Amino acid sequence: MSSWQGVLRKDLAIEFRTRYGLSAVIMFLLITVAVILYSTPGEQLQPSILSALMWIALFFGAMTGLSRSFIAEEERGTSLLLRLYASGESVFLGKLVYNVGLMLTLAASALLFFEFFFARDFHIRDWPMFLLQLSLGAIGVAAVSTILSALIGRASQKGALLPIVALPVLMPLVIAATDAMRITLEVSNAWDGVRGDILILVSFDMAMVLVSYVLFDVIWRD
Repeated sequence: MSSWQGVLRKDLAIEFRTRYGLSAVIMFLLITVAVILYSTPGEQLQPSILSALMWIALFFGAMTGLSRSFIAEEERGTSLLLRLYASGESVFLGKLVYNVGLMLTLAASALLFFEFFFARDFHIRDWPMFLLQLSLGAIGVAAVSTILSALIGRASQKGALLPIVALPVLMPLVIAATDAMRITLEVSNAWDGVRGDILILVSFDMAMVLVSYVLFDVIWRD
């Protein structure tokens, strides 16, 4: 296993066999939507509320599923084999691509749930900008989760640490993505309104991927 494709295939094979990550994030989304519906029966939800609720669901859903990226390797005792047979760059890229795929699946599922359960209030006015900000946000969350899960993989309280450590790092992304989503739910031609938020998301994604790629080998081999 010398390339990132090998790491990716291994993670996909494990996921298809156990379905832990996908099942966890889908169940979390369903529970979140059910709680929102129960708490707001018959109320009209504004775009600002819907965008905030959706990104809250995406953030904590990601912390539920993506936290297993490296923690599972430590628990199964396979991290040593990865260190022996794959370079740090290959491990990082394979895990990153897997997490991006899982996060995009989470985002698509959240979109379907909100479209179905909040059909009266959840109206997307600008689909291209909506999908762009959602994809950029998903990539940023996946990049941060990948490097942080590798960093805390050997900690004793692994599952509890990732949301606590990730929230301050992801705060600029979540704020920008929530604002961009709100605008795409309100305005049919949203580019002028979301331009600044899109620039923040692109910059955040590029910075996190590059910094993580450079630092990962030190973290992984230490």
